[in-house]
Amino acid sequence: MPVPVTSILRAQFLAEISWYKNNKWMLVSMFLWPYLMMLIILGIGSLYGSIEEYKSRLGIYNPLLYMLASSMIAMSSVGIVDTVATFSLWNRWIGTLQYILLTPTKTWKVLLASGVPGSVLSIIITLAAVTPGSIYLEGLVGGLKMIVVFGLMLLGMLPLLGLAVIISSVLLIVKEESNIVSSLNPLLILLSGVFYPIEVLPRILQVASTVVPSKYVVDAAKILATYHIPEAKLLFVVVYTLTLLTFAYNTIAMGVLGKVEEKVRRVGPD
Repeated sequence: MPVPVTSILRAQFLAEISWYKNNKWMLVSMFLWPYLMMLIILGIGSLYGSIEEYKSRLGIYNPLLYMLASSMIAMSSVGIVDTVATFSLWNRWIGTLQYILLTPTKTWKVLLASGVPGSVLSIIITLAAVTPGSIYLEGLVGGLKMIVVFGLMLLGMLPLLGLAVIISSVLLIVKEESNIVSSLNPLLILLSGVFYPIEVLPRILQVASTVVPSKYVVDAAKILATYHIPEAKLLFVVVYTLTLLTFAYNTIAMGVLGKVEEKVRRVGPD
């Protein structure tokens, strides 16, 4: 009898909570990371230019608010993809992957359910970290802007989960999978345009960035950092795009994983 997805979600959520309880310094570092990134960018940027030039190049009004929001997006996006994409890799290493593949519950459901609790907790933690700084910069409006980014990150999580399932499917059938995993995070941040404009990248990377969900959340952060109170229609474009990417990525993910699962069950995961 298949295990209900809600049971997998609950078990994974409790596992995530236990992990944070046993890794309190990791939790502290997650609170400090957005501010450290902001200070590093400001420090390096001051050596080669000015804050005014940075504002001009990115086309934003409040660069500090944007840096906090983009740090939140970068950290959450990396966490989402890393959690799901490395799930099959981790279970292969500890010898439990074959048992997961043999369970009555569809593997794509297991992969998605394994990533949702950790992804949501990561976004919540980063929101709690950057909210005080955003309130300091722009008052209550700054805090509300971070809540908007939080909502868009939850929406952006859906296509990222599909993308991560596709990557996880590839890891089921290729060797040297650790090399693939190690290249995912910097590539995702690069194509998202988190800390520098995508326009400076080669044309082929600019095209590739159009299918990266977190790129549109970064665009929303730029809008929020440019206008004191942005027009809703500007953010609706982001919402529509993320909705389309959610449908596309998750449809592809279910088809790809189904084929890969059949092959791995025939030849084995090792």
